[in-house]
Amino acid sequence: MNYRKTIMAMTSAALLLGIGYGASGQAFADPSRLQSAAALPAIQADTKYMAQVSQEEAKAKAEQELRKFKSLLDQQKKALSGTYQPGEIRYVYINDKEYQASPSSSPYASNSYSLIFRNYDEYTKKNAAGKTAMPLELKELPHGYNFTLARIAPYQTSSEQKKMFNQVIAEGKASGKKIYVKKLQEKRISIELIYTMTAPVNGITGVLAIRAEPAGAAGKAVESEPVQPQSEKLKVDGQEVIYTANDKQEHKSVVWMNAKTHVNYILREDRGHLNKEELLALAGQVMEASK
Repeated sequence: MNYRKTIMAMTSAALLLGIGYGASGQAFADPSRLQSAAALPAIQADTKYMAQVSQEEAKAKAEQELRKFKSLLDQQKKALSGTYQPGEIRYVYINDKEYQASPSSSPYASNSYSLIFRNYDEYTKKNAAGKTAMPLELKELPHGYNFTLARIAPYQTSSEQKKMFNQVIAEGKASGKKIYVKKLQEKRISIELIYTMTAPVNGITGVLAIRAEPAGAAGKAVESEPVQPQSEKLKVDGQEVIYTANDKQEHKSVVWMNAKTHVNYILREDRGHLNKEELLALAGQVMEASK
């Protein structure tokens, strides 16, 4: 049984900067244009190089900006470290106006107690996956995927998380402390199985996540995977599910609520290769194990 303390990174928006460029224009047969057309690969290479240099400069600038706040960031890291109790969620707010004015700052962060299993058999034995009130199993590996990890962590809805962060900010400002720490104990849990593609396709390695979490009010949509205009209502083994895929098929999901156990199940594939029928078949596997 492993314990993971996943600290929210104080990543700067500057680290995400990049320079994009569009497709090159058509080269015509006009001799006066042949030289510029021939130079296009070099121009594109220069543009790519400039984008890389710009990213590196932005990263260096962000790191330099944060160095003067090293003491505050060290205190934040220390507050998020240490031993966590089961169900514990910890929030830390940096109450410093100069730090918050920095474009590289992230004034609050959180961390929680998590159980991580990197072996599927260990997960099923120690978590009794098929015998709990929130069973989550997948007997057969998805085609072209390998099991990566199982994670059990305290559960909060996205609206609850947002509300808590706002509360922590308000309390942190009122406290007068440079570093404000708030601890919560959450009895609800979520369970997630993560699979990654065995080999990349066109340089991209897809990820499949299968998640079980407590359902909200009966009949309410799954908050963590909201219904989109393109979503479809379908039936799998008599169970109504919502299937959603974006236009480029980079993200696909199947969600449903088990009315008997009042548990939501979410299958989500990002930039993977599974088609609609294969995802629905996986949903059927999960349903069979959660009866």
